[in-house]
Amino acid sequence: MTAEFVRHGALLVPVDTLEQLSGEAAELREQLAAERALQSVQREDVWTRRATSVQHELAMAEVDEQEATAKRARRERIRDAAEADELAALYRRAASSGARARIRALILGSAEMRALRIAKVRTVALWAGLPVLAAFAVWSTTGVQAGVVRLLDLARGSAAWAASWAVEPALIVIVALIIIGRAVLRSSGGDTDWRATVAEWVALGLSLALNILGGWHGGWSGLLTALPHAIGPLGCAGTAFLIGLFDSYTAAARPWDNAPRLDELGLFRDHDAPVLAAVPPAVSGGAPVPRTDTGRAVPARTGTGPGRPRPVPAAGTGRRPLTSRTGTPTGTGTGSPKAAARAFWDAETAAGRTPTGAELARAAGRDSDETGVFRRYARDWAAALTSKEQADVAS
Repeated sequence: MTAEFVRHGALLVPVDTLEQLSGEAAELREQLAAERALQSVQREDVWTRRATSVQHELAMAEVDEQEATAKRARRERIRDAAEADELAALYRRAASSGARARIRALILGSAEMRALRIAKVRTVALWAGLPVLAAFAVWSTTGVQAGVVRLLDLARGSAAWAASWAVEPALIVIVALIIIGRAVLRSSGGDTDWRATVAEWVALGLSLALNILGGWHGGWSGLLTALPHAIGPLGCAGTAFLIGLFDSYTAAARPWDNAPRLDELGLFRDHDAPVLAAVPPAVSGGAPVPRTDTGRAVPARTGTGPGRPRPVPAAGTGRRPLTSRTGTPTGTGTGSPKAAARAFWDAETAAGRTPTGAELARAAGRDSDETGVFRRYARDWAAALTSKEQADVAS
């Protein structure tokens, strides 16, 4: 019996095994396809898991970034609010303290303050120089006494010897009186002449000569030993010279030149003094007089008879009235800022408008009304205008 073979690819297989091999191949094919499908599903699962994880990480990173952004924005808002508060406080401080500092600088630069500082120099020179002069005088008192005793050959313990101790104090008192008198005269518009200067230096020279004489024991060597005794009178002379020097500087100063007056600065507000009504004749029995806008009536004092009528302050000014003693009130002249503001006020109110403080300040030549002077002018003048209108209606 001969077996039959068939070619199956590169192999010769028996015919009877072909069907068996085909079944095995189909089974293997199915097995391999199942394995491939399983691997594909596993890879797809791995990819899905990885993609889901990455998307989760990205989403969490985005949330973290949003959180960091929100925190940073909140910190910036807090910092901006704090800086805004500091800036507002700085602006308020500049608007108030800065304005006060500017006003203080203007006042310190005024002629009146310059005059006060110059007068302070004279006062300090006197108060500091006179004690130094007295100290040197105490030092030279013994030398002058010895010089007087030696010059007059006074006996120790005699009345003249005791009186010689008063020579140096007397000389220094003369010098001090000349210094003080010169300072007072120069501060009052006067001055001393050459005679006072001669008397001053004669007293100092006499003190110096008596000191040297009291310490000189003869010869050139004695003169060298006597020179230290001149420390006291030389100190007195130097101190007197320095006091006179600074006093001459003070007298030569011109604080009113090239400096504004206080009333030209327009910085001060008028005092809130009540406007006094005319005082009626004295009434016996202590009858009350009209009220003075202070909230209560003031009883009249017992009259002392007729006398000179007392001036009454002008309404709305709070200043002293114009009299033969006071002269023209300061700051109310035709060229003052208040006069310019008043003229503008009268023109505007005559046209039926009520100007503000800023408008009054501009009319007076000011850039702004930082001190509130012109706002107060507007308020006071408006109150006076209202009172006048009410009085007209009542009449």
